Amino acid sequence: MYQEDDEKTFPFKGLLLKVVLVVLFIFVLMMLFPTKGYLTNYVDKKLKTEDNSNFNNNLLSMATVASGYYTSSRLPKNTGDKETMTLGDMLNKKMLVTLKDGNGNACSSKKSYVEVTKGEDEYTMKVNLDCGGESDYIVSHMALDGTSFPSTSTARCEFVKNLDGTWTYGPWSSWSTTKIEENSTTQVETSTKKIKSGVKNATKKEVETTPSTKFITDGKTVQYVCPSSYDNAGVYQNPTTCKKTTTVYTTVPNYKTVTYYRSRSKTPGEGNTDTKWSSCDDKDLINQGYNPTGNRE
Repeated sequence: MYQEDDEKTFPFKGLLLKVVLVVLFIFVLMMLFPTKGYLTNYVDKKLKTEDNSNFNNNLLSMATVASGYYTSSRLPKNTGDKETMTLGDMLNKKMLVTLKDGNGNACSSKKSYVEVTKGEDEYTMKVNLDCGGESDYIVSHMALDGTSFPSTSTARCEFVKNLDGTWTYGPWSSWSTTKIEENSTTQVETSTKKIKSGVKNATKKEVETTPSTKFITDGKTVQYVCPSSYDNAGVYQNPTTCKKTTTVYTTVPNYKTVTYYRSRSKTPGEGNTDTKWSSCDDKDLINQGYNPTGNRE
C-alpha cells in the first residue's frame, strides 16, 4: 500500500517541476524579446523626444535671427505699438532657410511669427512656432534703453586669458587708410598726415600805394590830394600816402588730414595662458580678463 502511494506522488512532482520550468522559460523570453506593445511605446517615446528637440531648435532659430534683426531702428516707437514678422517674411528676406518638422514637412510660414511690443518700461518679443501639428511660443524681454534683444543662440566660443602679460607679436601690416580696431589679439598703430586733395578758389587783397599830389592855391596855400579812386581819397594839409585796395581772385591747394592704420597680431606667450569654452556673450569670463579668440563651435 505504501508503494502505490509513492508511485502516485512522484509523477505529480515531476509534472509540477515541468510547469515551473515552462513558466521560467516564458519569463526569460519576455525579458529577452519585449512585447510589441513595449516596442511601440519605446519608439513613440523616442520619436516624441526627437520631435521636441527639433521643434525647440526651430523655435530657437527664429528667436536668434529675430533678436539680431530687431535693433533700435526697427523697434516700435510708441507705447502699445507692435511690429510683426511672419516666418514667411523671414524666408523672403533670406534671414532663414525653410524650417521643417521631424518628418520633413515645412513649418507654417503664416502661423509662425515674431511679434515685438513696446510697453511702458520694456520691450517684449514673442516668438511663436507652428510646426508638425504643434504650436508653442517663447517670450524675451529688453529694457527700453537696449539696442537689441538678448541672443538665444547656443553657440560656444573660445576664450583665452594671458596669465603673465607676455605677448608674441607678428609682423606689422602695410599702412592703409582702412580703419582697424584694436582688440585683445590685434595691436594697432596710427599715423596722421596732411595731403593735397586738389585746389580751391580763394581771394587775396593787394594794396597799391602812391604819394598824395601837392597843390598850391591862392598862390600860397599848400594842399595834398588823394584821387577819388583811392580808399583815402580827399584833401590833406600834410603829405599823405594814398592807398588803393584791390581784390585778386586765385586758386590755392586744398589739404585734408588722413589717418593711416597698421596692425599686427599678438598671441599670449606660450605656456602662460588659460583657455575656456563658454557661451559667446559670457560677461563673467570677460570680466575675469578672458578674451574671445574668434574660434566657435
